[in-house]
Amino acid sequence: MEALSSIAEILRDLLIFVAVMAVLLIVLIVVIAWMPEHNPLKRLLTALSFRVGATVAAGALAIPIEPIPGLDVLYDIGAPLLLLLCWVSFFRKASGTISDPYARPVRQPATTGGHSPPQNRSVAKAIIRRFARL
Repeated sequence: MEALSSIAEILRDLLIFVAVMAVLLIVLIVVIAWMPEHNPLKRLLTALSFRVGATVAAGALAIPIEPIPGLDVLYDIGAPLLLLLCWVSFFRKASGTISDPYARPVRQPATTGGHSPPQNRSVAKAIIRRFARL
């Protein structure tokens, strides 16, 4: 009886840990969404979120594929290789971001017809001006 209660406590602690990690992941995604576009930390965390999503998707895809003979062998070989490539590319790009965080230039507003975009105007006024020219 004592062994069952200790197993139940371990499972409870694991579920609490998984729930806390899920909440932290959601908080991380919200923080990423509020960062400016040119922030190197946003680029790094966005790439990390994509890699974590790909890893979770590969794990979720494994469940329906495993019972299919032949396809499960391809999946067991292909998925780890693709995930390895995915994570290696992340760490390669992350090391470049850490060594030179502002290497990628910030996008400048596009100009059309030799005219610069309107400065310090609301979006509605800019749209009205643009349509008035037509």
